[in-house]
Amino acid sequence: MLKSHATQVREDKRALILIEGLTKLSRQLRTIKLPGGITQERVSTLWTIDNNAPISVTALADIEKVRAPTMSRMITSLESEGLVKRRVHKTDGRGVLLSLTAKGRRTYQRATQRSIDQLGDALSRLSEDQLTALNRLVYALESPKIKDA
Repeated sequence: MLKSHATQVREDKRALILIEGLTKLSRQLRTIKLPGGITQERVSTLWTIDNNAPISVTALADIEKVRAPTMSRMITSLESEGLVKRRVHKTDGRGVLLSLTAKGRRTYQRATQRSIDQLGDALSRLSEDQLTALNRLVYALESPKIKDA
């Protein structure tokens, strides 16, 4: 079914408003001062490792949507800081599997809590209807159709 020009223009305007809003929110989240100067990207990587361990560098890069060499550099840095540990893959001697150290888990949990606290302050100013609408929007945007587009 073809959309009318007016419908397409309305949808494009809505998409632009959403993109602009998400970009501003993303910028604000990146400015949250995290413990130890850890970045949001590192927190995301630590979270992904913790929730998927043991995990290979390639699988981690796929989930985080970065190239494997980029992820390898980050893992080397995280490992040198004592946040991540590598172990040889049992069935593939060339491969390694990643997991968090206790220090890595504490670091990620503290950073996540800081983000939750600051975002929670902003969310506390929303009405129940706004929070419900926000939750629905987040779940709708997580659909595979959008992810794979």
